[in-house]
Amino acid sequence: MITPRTLARALTNVRDRVIEGPLADLRRMPRVAIDTGPSDPDAWAVGRAHGLARAGQVSTYRYAVHPTARLRGAPVLLVSPLGACGVAFDLRRGCSLVEHLVGEGRHVHQVDDEDVIGHDAPISASPADLARWVEDILPHVIRTVSAHHDGAPVHVVGWSIGGLATLLTAADDARLPIASVTAIATPFALDQVPERVPVRPLALAAGGPVLATAQTLLGLLPSPPGIPEALTVASVGTFLTTPLTVLSHLADRDFLAQLEAIDDVRAILGAQAGLVGSSFHAMVDGRELASGRVHVGGHEIDLGRLERPVLLVAGEDDTVVPPRSVRAGSTVLSSADASLMTAPGGHLGVLCGRASRDRLWPALCAFLDRHDPPVPVESGLPSRRPRRAARRPLPAVGTTPTPPEIPATEGSTPATRGGRRARPAPKRATRTRGRD
Repeated sequence: MITPRTLARALTNVRDRVIEGPLADLRRMPRVAIDTGPSDPDAWAVGRAHGLARAGQVSTYRYAVHPTARLRGAPVLLVSPLGACGVAFDLRRGCSLVEHLVGEGRHVHQVDDEDVIGHDAPISASPADLARWVEDILPHVIRTVSAHHDGAPVHVVGWSIGGLATLLTAADDARLPIASVTAIATPFALDQVPERVPVRPLALAAGGPVLATAQTLLGLLPSPPGIPEALTVASVGTFLTTPLTVLSHLADRDFLAQLEAIDDVRAILGAQAGLVGSSFHAMVDGRELASGRVHVGGHEIDLGRLERPVLLVAGEDDTVVPPRSVRAGSTVLSSADASLMTAPGGHLGVLCGRASRDRLWPALCAFLDRHDPPVPVESGLPSRRPRRAARRPLPAVGTTPTPPEIPATEGSTPATRGGRRARPAPKRATRTRGRD
């Protein structure tokens, strides 16, 4: 129902968008690169994009700590998928997992290969890429982050393919300083993962029951043969229902800002966003992953031997990695202290959707708090807190405070009542003139 207040908000959003520019604050959280990973000079023969990924020259960033939050807990390392920059972890101000973790007082780090975005063609993954991340890149980055925090164990949070690489790395080397592992939208049953998934129309995601039903019915109508894909009934329906969805949310400033941020991510990723399912099938054998014994780089990694605490997160509306594929991990990770949760959103929305602020992020922080290493307390050390001066009791109301008595020393004038020094007696006057 349109009310005067709703109409005023809608007109304000339109005016700000036209006059001041985008509504979304796309500034990234401040960070600095601390490492570029192990390098392989022979990998440059395959081109810049493939060379950056396969040479291991990925960047490890450390985010600036919050100026007022109390620092606590072990450091957190965010791992993005191969060939997809980690902008999804820091989508926009007000809806950023990095901003949330920093605000909680965490030391946040991130590793990704965002330099490969925008160069050459989209990267086609291979088993060699997964082996490079599992055997070289992630062990090096985890040890580097731990060394920056005096050897403290690291909470590793991986999304999509990054979650699979994190789990394999933790299972391959039990000596790595890892406190816990979180895998978001990571499959364990590839038979449920399609190789290609079309972009989900906006009307289905946020159009409401009317527009979502209209979009679904238009998508079910058959298209005549020989018509280009852009002119099919489903495409025309998406073209018509998307503006209607935006118009129905003109008064929701946060929705419009989220829509701009998602469009920015799609523009950065380009065609790489449609290769998530095919990348899973190209990197690992589905039967091996379902059994928990995966061959990586010429040796076998048994996921059943992973004994770290693990949190598996599935998106309720994820069509790339359906929730059933994620739930299979509770059987594969037989030795780990595994927890499974389902959060609203698709493959991207489960990580950085608006609903994640109330569902996934608080649950993730609670999981990290439970598995933080105990803080050692050393006895016999002096306290760093300065001593407070002893407070003197205040005098009673209506009385004059009596100052402390000053002891008299030899040659000094004793103090009198009231704390004042006694006035010396006047000298005796003598007459010198006119005297015989």
